[in-house]
Amino acid sequence: MWIADICNIFLSTEIMKIIKSIGAKNLIFMVVITLILIFGIVSLDVISKTKTEDMSENIQAAILSAAVQCYALEGSYPPDLDYLVDNYGLILDREVYFILYEIQGSNMIPNVAVIKR
Repeated sequence: MWIADICNIFLSTEIMKIIKSIGAKNLIFMVVITLILIFGIVSLDVISKTKTEDMSENIQAAILSAAVQCYALEGSYPPDLDYLVDNYGLILDREVYFILYEIQGSNMIPNVAVIKR
């Protein structure tokens, strides 16, 4: 039991020496900076998750915009996504997103769904 007491006294004394050598103001500054860094890292994680969710909507909007442009220029909606990629410069990352492009007719706007894999 007395060994534990000696260890507690030693650790407390050592910690107090460290605090005194650093200084109270510097210690508070380091704690505040550490908290700011932790908050920043957590915020970046939340932002990156939000961005990937927003990207699905942006990709869907880009596909529909290209399809409408095709309809305006050619008089019919494109038969598939490859047509938009080849003729209208649409760039898709099919390894990251599953894209459903369902055409109902040449004069009806297609149904588009974009889901992250």
